[in-house]
Amino acid sequence: MKLTGSVSYAVGVLLQIQKLSGGGPVTAAKIARGCRFPPRFLYRILRRLVDAGLLHGTSGPGGGYALAKPPRRITLLDIVEGVEAAPEASVLTPVCAKQREAIAYINRICFRDAERFAAELSRINLAQLGRLKARRRRVRAKS
Repeated sequence: MKLTGSVSYAVGVLLQIQKLSGGGPVTAAKIARGCRFPPRFLYRILRRLVDAGLLHGTSGPGGGYALAKPPRRITLLDIVEGVEAAPEASVLTPVCAKQREAIAYINRICFRDAERFAAELSRINLAQLGRLKARRRRVRAKS
């Protein structure tokens, strides 16, 4: 299954908000600090995450973005579906009559793998991703 850079940006945005949100909404400028988010693309990702119900956006002074749900209730599948379409299997079409069974077999493999991929994404949540990041930092600090 192929994921685009949009997923990487979305995970980065959500992890930044999770980390910085102690005092209320987080501005886009604070989210971008220390990360490589192209400004126009950052706003597009923020809008998609708001539309997907993963973020709340507040405009005006003191505004910004906040998680719409607790981090443990935001799965990686939610994030992927928020910025891309749901993971889909490739579907091949036979070009010769004699290929039908072989192509059908390949399509079954693709569908099975897409279902497994989606299931795995649904088992991982934002809180777990945040802990992975923190754990990796501690390991580096010990080196």
